[in-house]
Amino acid sequence: MIKKVPLEELQPGMHIERFDGGWLDHPFIFNSKQVKSQKEIERLKDWGITHVYIEDGQNPPSAPARVEIEKPPPVAFEHIITPQAARIDRELRHIPIRHEIVRAQKVRQRASQAAKHILADVRAGKKIQTREVKAAVDELDNSICHNRDALFLLMRLRKKDEYTFDHSVSVGVLLLAFCRSMGFDQETTRTIGLGGLLHDVGKMAVPLAILNKPSALNEEEFKKIQQHVIYCKEILATTHNIPLPAAQIAMEHHERFDGTGYPYGLAADAISQGGQMAAITDVFDALTSDRCYRDGIDQVEVLRKLYGWSHSHFNEGLVHRFIRCIGVYPAGTLVQLESGLLGVVVESTDNLLRPVVRLIYDTRHDWAIREKDIDLSKPNGKGGEDRIISYESAKRWRINPLKVLGIT
Repeated sequence: MIKKVPLEELQPGMHIERFDGGWLDHPFIFNSKQVKSQKEIERLKDWGITHVYIEDGQNPPSAPARVEIEKPPPVAFEHIITPQAARIDRELRHIPIRHEIVRAQKVRQRASQAAKHILADVRAGKKIQTREVKAAVDELDNSICHNRDALFLLMRLRKKDEYTFDHSVSVGVLLLAFCRSMGFDQETTRTIGLGGLLHDVGKMAVPLAILNKPSALNEEEFKKIQQHVIYCKEILATTHNIPLPAAQIAMEHHERFDGTGYPYGLAADAISQGGQMAAITDVFDALTSDRCYRDGIDQVEVLRKLYGWSHSHFNEGLVHRFIRCIGVYPAGTLVQLESGLLGVVVESTDNLLRPVVRLIYDTRHDWAIREKDIDLSKPNGKGGEDRIISYESAKRWRINPLKVLGIT
């Protein structure tokens, strides 16, 4: 029989059948967990967990802890992990990340320059020259087809004072990868990617004092910021050779599936599929980015938030697909393995929960180890016998994941 107990009664060795809350409310990827240490209990306290559900009659802490295997991920993730999704994802990764990262850096630099030129032209009242931006989208898409994680990692190299440019490129990258994971054809994919790169052109009509304000906006300022979507519509309507789906992304990326968005309050299928996808990628990149007035939120945390919002603000199926595209543990995430080793996720695999990890630290002995890459999806002594039990705060451990991966 399952019973609810206060956290104070939980002891190392006990098995949590489920938490008193959803996936967003605790720091572990599973909703059930074998408690291995008092430290894990303290982490739950820090997260505000007050009660958990355990099986009645578990062994007391003084008795040997029973050995149990963690249960599979929640049903939502089972919907995300499908044979078709795995097949599509395999087709995207043809080149190892260590080879693609060099080319991806050059591609990203050219895309950033294109975004700067476009936004500068718009602010100066000039027409958008679509040739440069379309060439940038083509290059980004090619890189994603070689290895999407290379560009995902490079998205983490950001400058607070260049947020608007970097955000435009990152939303374009995320949408291209999202489309590829959905199995869209090349023309559709690049059209939607183009919309991602142009989705914030309307901000160039917003006063810089508001756009770069380092503190909270007042009501009047926020209304002016909201107008950037209308400005997007006006700017793109006068731009030659912009496909309708690309323009819709710019006009709809702040609409919400439950009708709570702006500027039109569209809901459900009244929002184009590209617009629904753009809303997800826009929020993901905005929340994970450092801004002049706040630090970005860890990517895993933002994925949890999106998962929670999939029952209201966003299309549930698209959120699941986006999590499958990014990975539960995105490239660059610091994770702790069951063995006590810390590592940085290098790239994803066909298994959502078992990426390639670069090992760097042994928490049991409290010392650094010689770096080694292991593929957790590979059995027979190649890493598959270990597994991730949680993600960790890189800041708390004073580890720079990008430095570990050699891309800073």
